[in-house]
Amino acid sequence: MPADLASFETPQTACSECPIRRMALFKNVPWEQLAWTQDYRSAQNRIRAKSFLYCEGEEHAFVYTLFDGCVKLYKTLDNGKIQGMRFALPGDFLGFQGDLSGPMHHGAQALTDCVLCAFPKRNISKLLCEHPEVASELIMKNARVMAFCQEHLLSTGARSAVERIAFSLVELNHRMKQVRQFCSSLAGSDELRLPLTQEDLADAVGLTPIHVNRMLKQLRDDNLIVCGKGRITVVDEERLKEIAKFDPDLISSGHIL
Repeated sequence: MPADLASFETPQTACSECPIRRMALFKNVPWEQLAWTQDYRSAQNRIRAKSFLYCEGEEHAFVYTLFDGCVKLYKTLDNGKIQGMRFALPGDFLGFQGDLSGPMHHGAQALTDCVLCAFPKRNISKLLCEHPEVASELIMKNARVMAFCQEHLLSTGARSAVERIAFSLVELNHRMKQVRQFCSSLAGSDELRLPLTQEDLADAVGLTPIHVNRMLKQLRDDNLIVCGKGRITVVDEERLKEIAKFDPDLISSGHIL
């Protein structure tokens, strides 16, 4: 376990009482059979904002279900530039890759304080072999991630700068609206504040922070967003959807989330 990922004082939620289970890996396990899932989870940990779950190139012993918070998945290019891959939200399964015993192909950094359920990699093969309903859900999750990556590639390769930014903002905002009823950090809030800095957004859309700053100012001047203190609030989602050519059915139908 990396130094950044520490088991701070946090309640240990039983799998049978998990509020995000319907979005997570064990969603298809019948409630009366959930007792065994607890045996595969080693801990529930809290990680502070801006800390790292794991880094590229390191051998890491755990995979995670994100229970609460927001995480940036990224890769570092040879020139040192960061390319954001996607933003993970509660229910997402993190750290799983084809070579479980090899070094990590990407890194993961918390954008907010997060709570994660940790599962030792050494138990994952057994879990998938003995519980086909979990293996099936993992396949579907990977298919949704692939669908998102294809949309993200389209966005960075074929959309204008303002369309890229609008798409990233409205996509994350839409997903956060879907999970807010299960996520304690979002529940009860009248507005959603996306935990993104200009640098995080620049990494995600393949633009410089200066260019992103200009585009955000344009969107802010058009009364589509509000920015401040490392947060972005979408105030006119419908207009942003038009700019981004965003289809909410891509998410609502389960293709991404």
